[in-house]
Amino acid sequence: MPTIHLSLPESLYEELKRKAEELGVQITDLVKFYIRQGLEERDKEDREEKDDKYEKLEESVAYLEAKVAQLDALVEELVQRLLEKESEEEEVEVISKDEKS
Repeated sequence: MPTIHLSLPESLYEELKRKAEELGVQITDLVKFYIRQGLEERDKEDREEKDDKYEKLEESVAYLEAKVAQLDALVEELVQRLLEKESEEEEVEVISKDEKS
C-alpha cells in the first residue's frame, strides 16, 4: 500500500488524536476515513451538479421542441394560405380569359 507523509499544524494533529482516542481507532485510520468521506462527498456533489445540468438541459430541449412545433404549425398555416392565394389567382385568371372570349 502506498504511503504519504503529511505535515499538519499541531492543533489539527491534537484534534485528530483526541477524536481517534475517543473513537478507539488509530489516527491514520481516522485520517483515511476523513479523506474517503471527503472524496465521497465531493463525488456526490459532482453527481448532483451533473444532475442539475442534465435537468436544465432537458428543460431547454423540451422548450426548443415546443418552439419547433409552433414554428411547424405556423409554416403549415402559411403554406396553406399560399396555396389558397394561388388557387384564387388561378380562378381570377380563368375568369379573365373567359370574359375576353
